[in-house]
Parts: sequence; structure tokens; C-alpha cells
Amino acid sequence: MSLRLRLTLTYSAFVGLTIAVFGLVLYTTMSQNLEAEMDQRLQIRADQVQLTIWPGTDSLTPEDLTSAKLDLSPLADLDAPGLYVQVLDRAGQVLATSESLRGAVLPTHPASLAAALEGKRVFSDITVGEGRGMRMLSVPIVVESRVVGVLEVGQSRRPLQDTISDLRTLLLLLGAATLAIAGVGGWLVARHGLLPLRAISQQAADIAAQRDFRQRLHLAERRDEVGQLARTIDKLLETVQDTLRWHREFVADTSHELRNPLLALRTNLELIDRVADAEARAECVREARQQIERMSRLVSDLLLLAQVEAGQVIERRPVALRPLIESVARDAAQRADGQQVQIAGAEPLEILGDEGRLTQVLTNLVNNALRHTPPGGTITLRLGREDGWAYLAVADSGEGIAPEHLPHIFERFYRVEKPGARAGHGTGLGLAIVKHLAEAHGGWVTAESELGRGSCFTVWLPLRPGVRPPLRPARAAAKT
Repeated sequence: MSLRLRLTLTYSAFVGLTIAVFGLVLYTTMSQNLEAEMDQRLQIRADQVQLTIWPGTDSLTPEDLTSAKLDLSPLADLDAPGLYVQVLDRAGQVLATSESLRGAVLPTHPASLAAALEGKRVFSDITVGEGRGMRMLSVPIVVESRVVGVLEVGQSRRPLQDTISDLRTLLLLLGAATLAIAGVGGWLVARHGLLPLRAISQQAADIAAQRDFRQRLHLAERRDEVGQLARTIDKLLETVQDTLRWHREFVADTSHELRNPLLALRTNLELIDRVADAEARAECVREARQQIERMSRLVSDLLLLAQVEAGQVIERRPVALRPLIESVARDAAQRADGQQVQIAGAEPLEILGDEGRLTQVLTNLVNNALRHTPPGGTITLRLGREDGWAYLAVADSGEGIAPEHLPHIFERFYRVEKPGARAGHGTGLGLAIVKHLAEAHGGWVTAESELGRGSCFTVWLPLRPGVRPPLRPARAAAKT
């Protein structure tokens, strides 16, 4: 079932239910009001009949209530079409009838007669020839504080039934017409309202078929829900485009990174078969081993990045940061080639995280500093807190990074090669791993650098879950 049809049926069902409830309330109210009006009219007629037949009610005697003395002919002067009157004695015998009955007698309900003889006014419904309904009012005739007879005034229910029937027919016709109009209107409104969705669906299908994710929808300028949907799809297309672009670049960069060591490995293996000198053959073997180690590091780093992005490598345990930074500093001092590694400050802080991965973060930053700091330079580590966040800063006095390179240094395989930099075998993934591991811990990493004056990388980690970021996170670099 299409969305348009479901919307139309839902709208029609709601309108139909509203009309049904309204019609039922109106029909019930009108029926009750008409019934009450008929009863009131019968009471008025009964009082008029009594005044017409016995103008002096106080002088009425039991002898006046006989068939010989009763005369209902004055009732002909009453303007009461469909009015029927008869007088009964206590035994229920009819003493007189109005001319409108033409000699006929109305059936009397025993319970109504008994109640009227007890001095009560009683309404009852009776049926006369051919199933015609009649509303009857039984009124006691009181003489000298004693009920001597019963006056019955009846009126046909046919006018009331005809009125109610006409009302019911009118409500059904109006309800059906309104429901039909609502259905057609709902169909047209749904059709017009869903046209933009059809256009979005068609454009999305064309984009998917052509695999051209540079295209965008043309409904983003709308300010309604359709425009919001179009903007969301445009953002999704932009994300898909960026993902595909990153995937192509990643495949190209990975192929390039693997091709060079594979080519060097192949060359060295071929040279082993060609050269006879034992020292040259050993040099080829050493070079081949270095290339294998480089490829191993590259594959390991790529696997780690994939695991971090999938959220598979981070454990949440209490980690003391001060022993961690001291351990990394000691290890870096042993591997330094003339650089001085020092700790400028280390507060005793503890966070929830993965100690091994945090060690890898600091190690990558320190290794990066060692590669880009000449002998005699200084590498400074600092651990502190600010606004509920812990920061791990690694600063060096190396050659620094040009401003145009800073926005890209955390991208995969991005390298800044400088003539003064020390030669190394980095994979170009170290800073990308630092960025992803910091984000996996709920933090982030910042970089500040100035050519000729060194660089500072700061990793921010939350001391407790849900803490807001500091207003000025760059102050840690200034302290370092």
C-alpha cells in the first residue's frame, strides 16, 4: 500500500469518525429534545382539555362524570390536529371520546390506568391500527379530593418519527458527501505533498545509478520537513563522497607505501643471486630485512587504525598518567641521539582508559619529536590538568612545521620532509594513530608549531565522563 493511499485512508477515517460522533450526538440530542417537547405539549393539551370540558373545575361533581352528561364537542374549537381525547371511569370504561376518534376507542395500558387512579400523571406509548405509534398522557380527574376518573390525551408519534427519520437521512447524506469530499481532498493534498518526495527519490536513484555522488538535491532551500530531508541527504551524499575520496586516496597511498619497500626487497633479493662478495650479500640481506620490518610496521599501523575506528582496541581501566609519562621519557632518553629528554611537570592524575594505547600515543609523539629535533635539542614532556581535563604535552625545539602543513599533519601518510630533518623510516601513520586513539578515549589532540622554534603536540583526555571541554585548550602549550 502506497504512502499516499495510507495518508488518504487515515485522513478519511479520522474525518469519518469525527462526522459519526458529531452526527450521533446531534441525532441523540434532537431525538431527546423532540420527545421532551411532545410530552410537554401533551401536558399543555391536557390542561386545555380540562378547562374546555369543565370550565368550573371547583364545581365538578361525580354526577358530571357520566356518559350522559359528558360532552366533548367543545374540543372541536381547539386547534389541536392529531389530538385524541377520551374519558374513563375508575373501572376503565370509556365514558366519552373526542370527535377526532370518530367513535373509536384508544387502548388503555393497565399500568398507566392504575397509576393515574392513584393521582399520578403517566406517559405511555401505545400502538393503534396498522402499527401506528401514539404517545398517551393519563391524567387523574379529582372531585372532592377523590379520583373519580381518568382523562387520556394522546397524540400520534408519526410527525415526530418523520422528523427524526428526515434528520437521520440528512445526517447520513451530509456525512457521506463530507466523507467523499474529505477523501478526494486528502488524496489531492497527499499527492501534492508527496511530489517533492517523489522528486527526491528519483534524484537519489539517478545518483545511485550514475554513482556520481558530487550531485546534490535541489530542494535544500525549502524550510519545511522536505527541505530538512533534502539537506540531510545532501550531507549524506557529501559524507559518501568524502569517504569514497578518502578510500581512493588511502588505496593509492597504501599502494605507494607498499610498492617502494617491495621494490627494494625485490631488488636486494635479485642482487643476492648476482653478487659474489659476501659483504655485499650481507648488506642486501640487511636492507631486505629493514624493508620487511617497514612493511610489518605499516601493516600493523593500518590494522590498528581499522581497529580503533571500529572501537575494538580501547579498554576502560584506571590509568595513572604520571608513571606512564615517566616511563616513556626514560625510554626516549635511551633512544635519543644527542637530544635531551626532560619532564617539566607531572601531576599525579588518573583517568579511565587503555594504558597500552596511551603509552603508544606518547611514544608516537616522542618518536616524531626525536626525528625532527637535531642533536643538542630539547624534548619536553608535561602532564597537567585544566578545567576537569588532563593534558599530555610533548614539545620539541626542532625545525617546526610550516602553517600550510599544520591542518594536514594528522592525515594518513602525510609527511613533511625537510632538508634538515633526520632520516627515518616512518610510515606516515603515527600522528593519525595518535589522533584516533585520543578521540577513542573521548579526547582530542592539538598541534602548535613555528618554523625554526619547534612544535608542541597536546593530547587532551577527560578526567571524568561527561566533562565539558576547556575554553582555552592551547594554554597547555604555552605552559610547556
